[in-house]
Amino acid sequence: MMLKYYFFSIALILSSTAIAQIETSKDSTQNQLVIPDKDVKEDILKTAKEGLASDDFPGSWPMFGTDLRLKLGGYVKADFIYDFDGTTDKSQFLMSTIPVRGEPEYDNEGYTSFTAKETRFHIDLRRFAEDKIPLQLFIEGDFFSDGNQFRLRHAYITAGDFIIGQTWTTLSFLESMAFMIDFAAGDALFGGRSVQIRYQKQVSEKIKIAAALEYLSFLGIENPNNLDGQANVKFPLLALRMDYKWKTGVLWTGASLAQLRWDGGSTGPSDQTVQWALVVAGRQYIGKNNYFTYNFNYGNAYGENIIAFAGSNGNAVLNANGKLDPMIAKSALLGFMHRWSLKLESNFNYAYGWLDSPDSRAPFSLKRGGVGHANLIYQFDKNFSIGAEYMWGEQRTTNDAYGAAHRIQTMAKFEF
Repeated sequence: MMLKYYFFSIALILSSTAIAQIETSKDSTQNQLVIPDKDVKEDILKTAKEGLASDDFPGSWPMFGTDLRLKLGGYVKADFIYDFDGTTDKSQFLMSTIPVRGEPEYDNEGYTSFTAKETRFHIDLRRFAEDKIPLQLFIEGDFFSDGNQFRLRHAYITAGDFIIGQTWTTLSFLESMAFMIDFAAGDALFGGRSVQIRYQKQVSEKIKIAAALEYLSFLGIENPNNLDGQANVKFPLLALRMDYKWKTGVLWTGASLAQLRWDGGSTGPSDQTVQWALVVAGRQYIGKNNYFTYNFNYGNAYGENIIAFAGSNGNAVLNANGKLDPMIAKSALLGFMHRWSLKLESNFNYAYGWLDSPDSRAPFSLKRGGVGHANLIYQFDKNFSIGAEYMWGEQRTTNDAYGAAHRIQTMAKFEF
């Protein structure tokens, strides 16, 4: 039954791709070109309709002899960190890096860390033509890796109502967070980046829908008994989304379905289970100087898609009998922004995540925890800003060990 559902969904999306690229007299940039949110933590609500409604592309220049325009952008960001409790990641504040009682790092002393590895650059190339399908090419990378090596963040093509390539997953609702200086941002946020084929359509002034096939890059199966085999992908993840906007806010809802699979080959066990998730998120403005945000998600065998649990094999455990034990995961994130003046604002966020871990999980693996952020940002102008942020967090591991940590981070940022 699941195989039929996947093949039907794939056929539907691919057939829609062919149909959508046939130009009609009703095609327009406003209706056709819908771009995903850039990897910039926005403080102004943006909708699909505001994306490319005209050929107004500030900061771009023409590629002479063509109908293309090019823009270079990005930012340079320097961060200055003081960690009070010796968390094990000196660049970002993650729940899973908080030392807990019983670990060698517990009772670590504080340290100072300076970094500029969040600095990033992008290329934005767009085509505006009334008689052609509107196109966009977007490539972005940063240096947030070991040894400050350049890494690819986004590389996608937008053609009509389709997004093809690597960018934020369909259920990544970035604007359901208030701005954070910390690179880890919302630990309880659902999402990430993936290579995908996404169709999205502004069906009315208030409603936008989307459907996508995405590569399931975070399989997250723990194998504590070292059984033969490997986690493998047989089918893409199917994601569905709807955005509803009103005068002072926006509501995002979405669901995803995928297969989680262990392939034992000729010498190990093979098993599979269903991965599913539901996400509800939003942003509500209160006057001109305040808004609050929220993001709630719940699902089965999808813990790796919550930022806090990424890399922790948080989807399932392959037990001694060679069967997959999926884990229920859930998280909540609340945020608030207050603008003190035209140039000064504060942001507050708190995130908490839970993972229903079986006893077969590694004893010091993250089971649940929370992280909070509070900051003050001063914007000199549209290009230059400074800020300071206080962070606090706690985690509880599978063996019930507990740890807490605190950190202060300041930054200077030049955007272009």
